Amino acid sequence: MSEVFDVVDDDDVVVGRATRSECHERKLTHRSVQFFIFDGGGRILVNRRSRTKEFFGGLHSIVLGGHVGSGESPEEAVVREAQEEAGVKSRPFRMGYFRKRLPEECENVTVYGFKADGEPKLLAEEIEAGGFMTVDEAEEMIRKEKFIPETAELLPILREYVRNH
Repeated sequence: MSEVFDVVDDDDVVVGRATRSECHERKLTHRSVQFFIFDGGGRILVNRRSRTKEFFGGLHSIVLGGHVGSGESPEEAVVREAQEEAGVKSRPFRMGYFRKRLPEECENVTVYGFKADGEPKLLAEEIEAGGFMTVDEAEEMIRKEKFIPETAELLPILREYVRNH
């Protein structure tokens, strides 16, 4: 069965429903969640996306994430995604929000963080590899390697969180 998403406007008001493929083919704005995973020392999980991913396969990322199903809250979605993709079961905390408008996909993205409750168990279908590094180390890697396009939107959210915590 195909996933169904709420179609939303720029203000995140639901204006309809559509399947995953309809949303992507017709560039309908839908909701997603992305999340940082922090270890006990405040380092973040940096990962390489599986090469089989629909978008940006093989690129690096400072977050994991997924779509919000129709009728699902972003917090419900991020808890589900964190458990599925990394085996993380700790409580999420909200870090920010942005509008992702790319040629490939249009999403309203809620950003969360998790404190790792152990070593993440990365789902191979989603993530090829990953490891923890400091924010400075991650930024150095971002300057040298190819990362997902929304990294530019995510870095200020990460920096603000680190500055305040």
